[in-house]
Amino acid sequence: MSSEGPAFPALGFYLNVGPAAIAGREKFSLIWDAEDLSSCNSWDLKYGKYLGMLVVDRHCRAWRVASVVDLGIIGSFWERVLRFVFQQSMHALSQELVEVEAFALEQIKERVCASIQGNPDDWRDDELIAGEAGPPRDEQELLDEMCAAVRGAHSLVQLINALYEEEIEE
Repeated sequence: MSSEGPAFPALGFYLNVGPAAIAGREKFSLIWDAEDLSSCNSWDLKYGKYLGMLVVDRHCRAWRVASVVDLGIIGSFWERVLRFVFQQSMHALSQELVEVEAFALEQIKERVCASIQGNPDDWRDDELIAGEAGPPRDEQELLDEMCAAVRGAHSLVQLINALYEEEIEE
């Protein structure tokens, strides 16, 4: 195990949290950099999205978030006012990351595909399904195509590029 932190971009796997969450469903999100990992909105802080999150970096090394400390609200004065009105203040976080055993790329791919299939609302492209950009598409076909792109990736960076339509270099 290494003593350095994650190499970004990374994926964060976490349990679906909040009042409308379906218990036991795992979600994931793209973590661009250390700053992205060290801040969150008040909703995620309130429902504990980050505590226990598994962070898998571009080299498939992994860390578990063992503790989260709220360092307070961040942002410019007007941004803080606006976010307060909408109850979505941004908070700085201090987190303890504990390195765990690395994952094989195949394990990550299957975990990502399970999350996509288990949380279709997060990945639905309403315009394609409704036929706004051509003939209507079947939602399950679109999800299956996403999973095929994930399974065809040869690295975590390729996986991220396929899902998020990015062009991150290896």
